[in-house]
Amino acid sequence: MAPPANTVRRRGRRQGEPVSRDAVLAAAKKRFAAQGYGGTTLRSIAEDAHVDPAMVLYLFGSKLELFRESLRLIIDPQVLITALSEGEGDVGTRLVRVYLRIWESPDTGPSMVTMLQSATSNSDAHEAFRSFIQTYVLTGVSGVLGGGETARLRATLAATTLVGTAMLRYVMEIPPLATLPGDDLVRLLAPTVTRYLTADPGDLGF
Repeated sequence: MAPPANTVRRRGRRQGEPVSRDAVLAAAKKRFAAQGYGGTTLRSIAEDAHVDPAMVLYLFGSKLELFRESLRLIIDPQVLITALSEGEGDVGTRLVRVYLRIWESPDTGPSMVTMLQSATSNSDAHEAFRSFIQTYVLTGVSGVLGGGETARLRATLAATTLVGTAMLRYVMEIPPLATLPGDDLVRLLAPTVTRYLTADPGDLGF
C-alpha cells in the first residue's frame, strides 16, 4: 500500500468560515501605517488578514477604497462632530483639542503621519484621502453647522487651519510650531477655528 501523500496545511480561514471585513480593515491600517500607500500591496494585507487577495478586492473593490476606509480607524469623524457641541470651552477649543489628540496619541499619531505623507506623494492615496475628508469629515461637520454651501465652506476653512498645522508640526516638524506645547497651540488656533465656524457670514466675506 502506498504511503499517504503529504498534506500541506493552508494558512488562513477554514473553509466556510466567514470573512471579517473588520479584520481586513485592521490589517490594512497596520500595513498602510507602517509602509505607506506605495509600499503596501493587497497581497500583503490579505496575508495579514489570512484571506485570499481576491476576497480583499471583493470586499473593498480597490486598494484606493481600502485606504480610504482604513482612515476611519484612525480619524473617527464622529469624534470631531461630537466636539462641535460637547465638551469644555468654545467650539474652536473643543475641536482643536480633539484633533491634536489624534496626532499626539501613540496609537494614531504615527499612522496619521505616514498616511498624510502618502497622500502628498501618491496620486491614488491623495484621491483616497481627499474623498475621506469630503465624504466623512466635511459632510458630517457641515451637517452640524446647518448644511448647505455656506456651512461646507465654514468646515473647509476650519480644515485648512487644522490640516496645515498638522503638516507643519507633525509631518515636516518645522519649529517653532513643532515644539510648542499642546495647550499653547490650542490657545493660538482656537480663535481662528471658532471664527470660521461661527462668525456672521458677512464678517467672513460671503
